[in-house]
Amino acid sequence: MSLPQPTLDVEPSEKVLSLRQKRQQQYHRSLRSARFRALGWELTGRLTVNLVLTLVALAALVKLVPYHQTQRQVLSELEDSVATLQVHNRRLRKDFTRYFDPAQTSQILQENGARESAQHIPIVWVEQLPEQIGNSTDPVDAANPVESPEAAAE
Repeated sequence: MSLPQPTLDVEPSEKVLSLRQKRQQQYHRSLRSARFRALGWELTGRLTVNLVLTLVALAALVKLVPYHQTQRQVLSELEDSVATLQVHNRRLRKDFTRYFDPAQTSQILQENGARESAQHIPIVWVEQLPEQIGNSTDPVDAANPVESPEAAAE
């Protein structure tokens, strides 16, 4: 019911072949340019994301550097205060062991209280002895002997 079709063994002409070749080249070019365009968009996106991340990291560093410097300053102040407190603590510990040393109890009681040992001789420093006040070599003082500051004011 169907009739056999004749087979044509005709080869396409040069013109048709050149048109096919041009179409294939255009198709491949369009595919290649589409691939390059997609690759370009991908690289642009990657560079944009990396640039944004870099800017965010720089902004964070700009904020963190002053904070870090203040923290280091506070740390150095704390270390200084710890050092002074350690010296103070050492002194207090030394005093504590001295105060509770049974061998030094009597000496500490004498230092802190009014009790003195029988061997203790008090020494009192005086600027001028009373005999030297009356025997002054100054002619003004010898002419006008002053007995009290009130008498001198009159």
